[in-house]
Amino acid sequence: MKKFIILLCLFSLSFTTQDPYCEGWDLGYCEGWQSIKGQLAMCPMTPICPIPEVLENEYNDGYNRGFLKGRADAKR
Repeated sequence: MKKFIILLCLFSLSFTTQDPYCEGWDLGYCEGWQSIKGQLAMCPMTPICPIPEVLENEYNDGYNRGFLKGRADAKR
């Protein structure tokens, strides 16, 4: 029973800890949105971080992809 509880805790922690790719995605999306709407514009709710493409797992990869998505969504 004790092992089950420990595994459950570790499993739940994996959902609360963001990896660098998703941290970049969040910031990039907001800054991409603001590049179209203006720096004083409130950032909308960021979409769920997508699964990285092959060989895309760094902060900058997520930031760049989020920035482009934020700009595209702001133009609509």
